Amino acid sequence: MGVAVRATLFLSAHDGGNLMNNRGIRNLVVLLSLLLLLALLTSAVGARKGEETAGNNLSFPVIWAEGVQKTLPGTAGMSPILTGNWWYWWGTDAEGNPLSCEPNPANTDLCLDNSIPGEGWVRAYLQKDGGNIWQADSTDWSDRPVNVNRIDWGDNLESVDWYTRSKVRTEVVLFQDLPEILQEYQMRHVSGWGIDEVHGLAVTPEGAVLEGPGLEATIYSNCARLIIQKLYVPRTDPRLADLVWVPGEGWDEPEGYPSNLINSALFNSAVHEGMDGPGYYSAEINVKGRIIYGYTWNVRRLNEGAGDYRITFSLDAVCGSVGQNTFFTEETEIIVPLETETLAEGGDSGGGTAVLVPENDLTYIDIRILSRGGGGSRAIISGTR
Repeated sequence: MGVAVRATLFLSAHDGGNLMNNRGIRNLVVLLSLLLLLALLTSAVGARKGEETAGNNLSFPVIWAEGVQKTLPGTAGMSPILTGNWWYWWGTDAEGNPLSCEPNPANTDLCLDNSIPGEGWVRAYLQKDGGNIWQADSTDWSDRPVNVNRIDWGDNLESVDWYTRSKVRTEVVLFQDLPEILQEYQMRHVSGWGIDEVHGLAVTPEGAVLEGPGLEATIYSNCARLIIQKLYVPRTDPRLADLVWVPGEGWDEPEGYPSNLINSALFNSAVHEGMDGPGYYSAEINVKGRIIYGYTWNVRRLNEGAGDYRITFSLDAVCGSVGQNTFFTEETEIIVPLETETLAEGGDSGGGTAVLVPENDLTYIDIRILSRGGGGSRAIISGTR
């Protein structure tokens, strides 16, 4: 029985049946009815928000290097649940933009604008939709050393400079070749770029879920640490080669060094020290369904003026209750973006160059923060492959 109805009956029983003649009590009933309506609306809004904030599903295999696992949507080995929203996808244009459309609710054989989907279409079941749940394979490699094969820094750090009003997305992905095939799901980019980018799980017209080769995995290590420091000198200064690495603290000049080359860390956080969410360093599943390390650096709120900054990704030797089991070696490669390779001979096109220091199990990139406003107040989210 509703709150307002119960209140009416109660008040009627205590008012000798004259409830409708009592203005004060009528007003109270109206108030209770409005409160009930507000409660129902709040519940509905909360449900919609829950749908909107559903997490990304794992589409790409992952290795738990230290045996520490993240909580993932769905369960291992499950058949995908695909009852949520989807789009048509049939390729990309010459500029790499997706050829896709949202289906028409009145006739799902057509696009929303009543056009016909392109030849060779598949359905792409969208990420961040509570009705779409899947989980690719994962494996525990804590019984063997995990030597990273490849490192991928976000292309936005390697390709352009940023500003003191920017939000700089720092992404790092660790890749490992697999000795045996693990389940991987094919994804399709259906709309948007950066923070608006949307991907979905590819399903044929006959309803078959498309799987990938499954010969490569990302690596999850809760030993990962990110440190951001301001350089006192330009990033091209040869004296920067004299800096020494202090684990857990960052780069510093050798004791007694005559020059100041770098400041103390303005951001310093490890995965095993924090939690998920803004302000912490963590690993997450991106829109492509891969586990990556990500942090959005709000330069406007966290900076030491224009200049060059060193961003260092390292691996701690002790990571909470476990010890380090993820390592960089001389064979570890840094993936170079295609556009950076193309522009390399034409001079400084902006952005930084990632460097590997395997003896310290770290990689860093020196980027430039310019003083003028504008030009990147929004973060580039999908900066890794």
